[in-house]
Amino acid sequence: MRSAAALLLLAAACQLPATGPEETDQTGPAGLAWCVGAPFTPAPAKGFAYDTNALLAALGSPGHSMQDVVAVDGASIVVHGKFAYGTVSKDLEGERVRVYLDDCSGWRALGEATTDSDGRIAVAVGALPAGVYDVRLEVLGDASVAPGRIWVLPRGARLAVTDIDGTLTTSDEELVQDVLTDLFAPIFTGNDVPEAYPGAAALTRALSGRGYVLVYLTGRPYWLAAKTRAWLAAGDFAPGALHTTDSNTEALPTEAGVGAYKLAFLEGLRAQGFVLEEAYGNATTDVYAYAGAGVPAERTWIIGPNGGAGGTNAVAGSWEARAAEVRALPAVEQPFTP
Repeated sequence: MRSAAALLLLAAACQLPATGPEETDQTGPAGLAWCVGAPFTPAPAKGFAYDTNALLAALGSPGHSMQDVVAVDGASIVVHGKFAYGTVSKDLEGERVRVYLDDCSGWRALGEATTDSDGRIAVAVGALPAGVYDVRLEVLGDASVAPGRIWVLPRGARLAVTDIDGTLTTSDEELVQDVLTDLFAPIFTGNDVPEAYPGAAALTRALSGRGYVLVYLTGRPYWLAAKTRAWLAAGDFAPGALHTTDSNTEALPTEAGVGAYKLAFLEGLRAQGFVLEEAYGNATTDVYAYAGAGVPAERTWIIGPNGGAGGTNAVAGSWEARAAEVRALPAVEQPFTP
């Protein structure tokens, strides 16, 4: 396995743009405020606090990322971001980042924070009413931006969780020798655009149309957040909260790596009072995480050679049949007020 530093060097070489495409759809879960899709214009660049950071930014395009937040109505919300630049993926240290949120009446600034030695920030934004909110994190030095979203849901909201690689895409991380180098790095550099399984996007739209809130829980590392958002948008996948790993170690295809990362995140959702009603995956680590988080095997669908493991529903080659099944089912009851 290559070192994390070497992998980040490779990952940063493609120099991702600061933001993904703006989503234009205005269709969200019925009964929730849907503050999504409004154009965002960053504030004018103010210049960096440190000359070394100005030189850093000149090395290449920013590779910033934000984790989507899934929070229960009334909870205090914290937004997390990661900021880095250039072909060496050098962390941006000691610079101010401003958090903006679209609250359906327009974009407003929520606060600022200074990046730490790992290029990260955490900003408390308080509680928000139930709804879905676009967020932008702007580096004030050069006006580069990381996009994200906050999903505020009532306690008892029913979720459908899906993996991405090998589940929505035909690429299988369990079949590559080095998941970070052989699978994720080519996606980052633009050498590989993952192919979706037949019916994958239709399945997510059917789940959303039935009333579920979707969670895209992927083993992809944070430096693939922008690429992942762009791929989902371009493929006409239904809107949903995206969560990536915070480190390369969490992305390793083992129970101690991606399995433990997914299980911890799902347990966090359950602890907030959300219902993990359906789950979709392909790997044994998915089976491990979903079962550990209490998703019944009969409510879990696994595509590919691991289908049926642990009593799950086996799927082969396509999601089209499952998408048709979901479309034929009645709408789920959510604790939303239309």
